[in-house]
Formats: sequence, structure tokens, C-alpha cells
Amino acid sequence: MSFQTRIDEHRSSLTRTDQLLVDQLLSHPADAALWRGEEVAHRAGVHPSAATRLAQRLGYRGYLELRQDLRVHHDELISGSGAGDRFRRELAEVGEGSVLNALLTTEVDSLTTLRKHVTQDRIDRAADLLATARTVHLFARGNASVLTEMAERRLRRFARPTVVLDGGNRDVAEKLLQLGTDDVLLVFAFRRSPPHLASVLDHADRVGARIILITDTLHSHGVTPTLVLAAPRGHQEGFASLTVPMTVTNAIVLTMAARHSDTILPALDRLDGLLETLDE
Repeated sequence: MSFQTRIDEHRSSLTRTDQLLVDQLLSHPADAALWRGEEVAHRAGVHPSAATRLAQRLGYRGYLELRQDLRVHHDELISGSGAGDRFRRELAEVGEGSVLNALLTTEVDSLTTLRKHVTQDRIDRAADLLATARTVHLFARGNASVLTEMAERRLRRFARPTVVLDGGNRDVAEKLLQLGTDDVLLVFAFRRSPPHLASVLDHADRVGARIILITDTLHSHGVTPTLVLAAPRGHQEGFASLTVPMTVTNAIVLTMAARHSDTILPALDRLDGLLETLDE
């Protein structure tokens, strides 16, 4: 069982200290395979014995065994870590079979295990944060940007003020000027930390905004989000779609409508009225 698989299987039982350690290990795959337990604990700012406890929680006999697995994980990364390499591995596994069937199997498996990682209680909390925020700031990069577009459209229909943190450095900085204690920062981040994310999280933390992180790994980036919704998106080393985080986002949206119907449903009624007026 790979290091990443162990993290995925034990995700719900990992403590805050465990998450800080995992963040260090996954954020530095080349160096972490050489670190002693005391060193990774020091980098994470936790007690030296925490590394051993993490190893045992993940099913290893000790940290040395975990470190050996990290070396295997690192070797796999450097042997083929680009998008092209991931597609080659995925296609090689499919062989001459049906790509559609293979993809459906992976997606169904991922969706089936989703409830083990994200509970309705956490969905409720995310819905409440978004429904009561003064403004929702949304951040994503790369392929994940489609999720901010979907979430922003859904929230706009609910008459929730939104700000999408897209564009270059100046664009992001100007939009962040509006972020305050009554706002929520909704972040989508997968695989690796995208550009600007660490700075955006640091700023949100400084101004006291609440942070919701939807991810497939447990990266803290030095800032503790108010709420983390983390679930694997298929095979970590292969192709991973956005079906799981999209399902999480849709669940939050539907829960908002259910838990805050007194404000959400009238907004939808007003939208219908405006559409009728514009169609005249």
C-alpha cells in the first residue's frame, strides 16, 4: 500500500498535528524522503514524537518504515510526474479495453468513498458559512477554475455577493482589498499548491476571514482553514477528474437552499421575475 493510499484511507482519523506533518511530507517529496522524524516534526512545529505517532496511525511499524515508503513515492514522482506521464500510465492500465468503462469505474469508486471523507455535518457547516457571509471570495487555478465558475454562478443565483480572485498579481491584490472578517474565502486546490495560494491564505488569515478549502490532499500551507473538505479524486498517481469536488460543491449549494430557504428561495423567485421581464 502506497504512502498516498494510506493517507487517503486514514484521512478521517488524522489529527491536526498529523495534518501538519503530512503537509510537510507531501509539499517536499524530494527532501522528505531523507528527513528524520525529529526533523519533519521540527519543520511542522510539533513535538518530536508526533512523527512516530503519525507513522503508526498510518499502519507503519515506525517512522523509518514510513520514510522508506516516502523514498518509493519520490522515485515514482521523478520517474514520471508530468501530465503526459500520468496519461501514459493511465492509458497503459486501460490497454485495449474501454476508456469509458475504466473512467466510470474510477469515478463510481471515488464517489462511493466520498461519504467516508466528507460528512453531511461538514457540508452543513460550509453551507452556513457561505449563506451568512457578507461576500464570498473564490480562488482556484488551472483546471480547478471551472469549479469557481460553477460555484460563483450558483451563489450569484442565490443573490450572494461574490468576488473571483482571478487574473494577475495586481488583479488579485486589488480584489483582496475587499476581503474582511465578515467574508469567506472558498478555495479549490488539488495535487500541488497553485501560484498565489499561500499569499492569499496568509492575507485571509490576517484579516480574519473564514476559509473553506476543498481539496484532495491535506495541505495547510501554514494557515489553518476554518473548514477543510478533503476527498481523493481517483488514483493519485493517474488521471483525476473534478467529479468529486464538483459533487461536494453541489451538495453545499443544495444544503444552502435547504437550511436557508427563507433567504435563498425568495432570491430565486426574484431571479425568475427578472428573467420574465428581460424576455418581454
